[in-house]
This record gives sequence, structure tokens and C-alpha cells, in this order.
Amino acid sequence: MRAENLGLLLWGGVGTGKSFLAGCIANALMEQEVPVCMTNFAHALNELNNSFSGRNEVVDRLCRYPLLIIDDFGMEQIYNIIDSRYRSRKPLIVTTNLTLDEIRHPQDTAHARIYDRLLEMCVPISCIGVSLRKENAQEKLERLKELIG
Repeated sequence: MRAENLGLLLWGGVGTGKSFLAGCIANALMEQEVPVCMTNFAHALNELNNSFSGRNEVVDRLCRYPLLIIDDFGMEQIYNIIDSRYRSRKPLIVTTNLTLDEIRHPQDTAHARIYDRLLEMCVPISCIGVSLRKENAQEKLERLKELIG
């Protein structure tokens, strides 16, 4: 995947295992001593906005990794990172709660610039099913009823 600059776009509803799957990929690569950075969108955006050394240094640091994973992607301010990964031909894994239709048909040009690059860089993979968090919460509730009952 690295040689062909092939990434993944894990999309689907909340709690369907997108972040877990991305984390499993990161762990498997790190076991093979491949440097991976997994960050969430809010943290990356916060770094960009609060960097004393400048946005370019943050983007450069994130783009040094052979694989960057951005969890909970969904806003256009991340364009510099996506574009830098795109130009440097380094793979990317992105998770999002956006639908594939929303990604393919963005509401404006700013989103279109990012989503177009993402769709070229990453193979969309649908993560569907019941929220694992809801299932876990229901199991905990049932267990609590047993303990109290």
C-alpha cells in the first residue's frame, strides 16, 4: 500500500469500529517497526491553531510518518495536512462519520478540494452495524440488573 500510495477511508455510523480498525492497523505496523502517527481531527486542528513554531512545522512533522491516521475527520481546516500527504505520496487512513455520499458531493469548494484528494488517495470502506458502544452499554445494564436483582 505504501509503494502504491494507497490509503483507506473508513466511513460509517458512530460506534461501528472505524477507530478500532485503524488502531489495529497502526499497532500491526508498529510491531513491524513502521512509524505511525494516529491522531484525532480535533487534536491536529488544535496543534495547527496553537503552534508557536508555525503551521508548516506541524504539517511537516505529521507528514514525516510513513503512515498518518486521522480519526474523526470532518472539517476543511485540515486541508494543509491532506494536501501535504497527497503531494508527498504518503498513505493516509482517515475515519469519519460522514457518509460516502456527503464526501462525494461536498457542499462547497473548500470541502471539495479535500474530499477529492481523499477519494484519490484512499479506498472507501463502509463500517456498518450496530454501535459497539450501545451494545456494551446494554450488556452493562443487563449485568447491573443481575447484580442488583
